[in-house]
Amino acid sequence: MSINHIVRSAQKCCLALAAALCVSSVAAQQPADWPIITRDGDQLLENGKPFRFMGFAAPNIHQNETQLLADYTNRFPDEYEIRDILSALQRVGSRATRTFALSVYSPEDNGLPVYIQGHRDYNEEAFKALDRLLAYAPEYDVRIIIPLIASQQFPGWRGVDEFAALSGKGAGEFWTDPAVKKDFKHFLDFVTNRVNTVSGLRYKDDPALLAWQFGNEFTSYWLDRKLPEDEWQPKIEAWTVEMAAYLKSIDNNHLIMEGNGGRREVFIDDPNIDIISEHLYEYWNKWAGKPWQLAPLAEEVWQQTKGKKPLIIDEFGLGTTENIEALMQTIVDSGMTGGLMWSIRGHRRDGSWYYHNEGGTFVNSYHYPGFAAGRVYEEQRTLDLVKKYAYRIRQQPIPAKLAPSPAPVLFQQLDGFTWRGATGAAYYSIERASSEQGPWRVIATGLQDSIVEDVKNFEYTKAASEPLVLFYDVDVEPNQTLFYRVRGHNIAGASEYSQPLQVVWK
Repeated sequence: MSINHIVRSAQKCCLALAAALCVSSVAAQQPADWPIITRDGDQLLENGKPFRFMGFAAPNIHQNETQLLADYTNRFPDEYEIRDILSALQRVGSRATRTFALSVYSPEDNGLPVYIQGHRDYNEEAFKALDRLLAYAPEYDVRIIIPLIASQQFPGWRGVDEFAALSGKGAGEFWTDPAVKKDFKHFLDFVTNRVNTVSGLRYKDDPALLAWQFGNEFTSYWLDRKLPEDEWQPKIEAWTVEMAAYLKSIDNNHLIMEGNGGRREVFIDDPNIDIISEHLYEYWNKWAGKPWQLAPLAEEVWQQTKGKKPLIIDEFGLGTTENIEALMQTIVDSGMTGGLMWSIRGHRRDGSWYYHNEGGTFVNSYHYPGFAAGRVYEEQRTLDLVKKYAYRIRQQPIPAKLAPSPAPVLFQQLDGFTWRGATGAAYYSIERASSEQGPWRVIATGLQDSIVEDVKNFEYTKAASEPLVLFYDVDVEPNQTLFYRVRGHNIAGASEYSQPLQVVWK
């Protein structure tokens, strides 16, 4: 091969090539037989038939968490990045996914854009990203679960305490203060009545929304802060019951999913709460000294909800492949509505991927269709298993793989070049010519754009200097002008070629 493949810390990405990197914005086609999902007892229904799913949570599909550029221009996913994840979900058979919570302003985040940016002040740029997600989801047959707020104080996300601060209140008052509750109801009014700038649908009328979920892991509110459970659980439980009644009164179309933080029997009995959720992680259970075989834990919860409310294991993972497969088999066999493995990440618009590591664990998020870089946590095998159970729970045969698409976009970066990836590509080939018309010759193949080799030692920052895949041609003369094109490959075929890129080598 005459191409060298290296990893560089790119200080400035070539986002100036916006015209080359964009994809056309086209309003999504709403399928005629794609109704709002309903509930009957412990089952969800679509066109009167059970709606069940297996797949991945996609926490960054509406807001990028890390690997942000210095000017934050990639904070909110563009059309390419959203479609890339939706296409990956479709390819793995995931008919539903779950975002992470909507972010809240904190002065500690140094001006990082968020969804809730002030007191009753909502970021239009952020919500346009959510518009895009809901508008494109029908094309990929993927339903969206949206958790509204986090209990944690994760940098860049924040949550209930920061929301209370925007109302001029202190920590913990989110759950009890009447003024803060009114402000949260104002937020519920805003989000349910928002008119999607892409599809033209109000959120409360949109079939793409599978369910509103009040938040993420409300039990973490007292656990993370080492607060007494007997004091805080009743507060969070009462807040959830009150907000469920309010949300159902302003959006009677959509299902409501609790966010933990209360007694499960109360949520099962509440007429305004439709879905029970559970998070199951081998790693965190072992760390806390709890049972770590996930299938029996899921079955225990199902015995409480069976015949009453649907159960979704909306986060699971960080475990051995065998433990994960046993859980998925139990979900399928039991009659539970579904499960979402944590978690899938997508391509960056400026080349390579977004990555995420769970606090030093061995799992560094999943990137479809799986790469050698994920060998530590059996990325490719796990993706294939999720696909297997995604179709088994639907009682359908696994379809043939799709060829990669769209065509990659090739562009210069530093002293080499890189490309925006094609969804589904297992590897890429590069061709070279002395003119844009050819003739073209393959000079490298088998190249992967997933580059994290050691997930345990890889350092994650929020700077613009995250590693990117960078290529340069060593078989050239100084000042030589050459043309390059690239395409993605998998066992189903190849993508279209990228547009040729002219490079004048120094």
